[in-house]
Formats: sequence, C-alpha cells, structure tokens
Amino acid sequence: MNTLIRIRGYVLGADVHEPTASFQTDKPKYELLVHPELPDDWFPIQEIIDSLKWEYEQSQYLKPPTYEDLSKPAVKDRCFEDGCFKFESLYKPKLFGELDFTKYDEELFGKFVQVVGHVQIQEFGNCFLSFHIIEPAIHIADGFDG
Repeated sequence: MNTLIRIRGYVLGADVHEPTASFQTDKPKYELLVHPELPDDWFPIQEIIDSLKWEYEQSQYLKPPTYEDLSKPAVKDRCFEDGCFKFESLYKPKLFGELDFTKYDEELFGKFVQVVGHVQIQEFGNCFLSFHIIEPAIHIADGFDG
C-alpha cells in the first residue's frame, strides 16, 4: 500500500530545529503540528490509517497466539493532536525554500507549508505520520490585494 501523503496547512507547533528527546531511545525526535488547509483533508489520511490497521489485524490472525501477544500494550495512534496533523520523525526533515533559512522553531509558526511524509504503522498496531520534507506552499490568496 502506498502511504505517501502531502498535507498543506499552517504550522502551529514545531520541534524541527530544536528536537525533543524521544522517550524510548533518547535520540532526537522531530515533530510538527500542521492545521490542514481544507476541512476535508482528514478523510484521505483516515482512510489510509483504517486500511493499514485492517491489514495489520488480518496479519495477526495468521499468526499462532503467543504469550507475548497477550502482554502487548494497547497503544494509541499519534496522527492527530489539537485539531492538527501531528508529524514525527527520528530523522531531521529537509526544509526547502525560505524555510531553509530559518534557525529557530518559532520562525516556522504560522507559515503556510506543504509537508511530505508517510502514514506508518508500528509493531503494536498504532499509526503515526512521518515527515521528510517541509516546503513553503503557495496559498490561493497570495498576491491578492483586495
């Protein structure tokens, strides 16, 4: 299944220049919160999530049950937070255009961007959005002088 996604919207939170330490490995964890451009941008992403989860559940039925399966924690998806898409990565995303000249996360706040990444499913069956590229997006109202 192709899980490549492109989301356009406004940056409302960022840990791109100053990542936080991830809980499991203490490696830097890059995060980005993007409020979607259009109200129905959620639906295609949710369809991918539902499809990945269905495939994951089907694959679990093919395996014989083990003791470890009973002790697996229930882990929530991490795709959405506070009305935004939540992107995460252990690798620094590539910034393009004017964003490449930013040095602090606060400089990204409010920018209209396009984020390129993937919907991914982890070993416990929870989904998250990875991201690899952040680039300025052209807004429909750019250059409009009223």
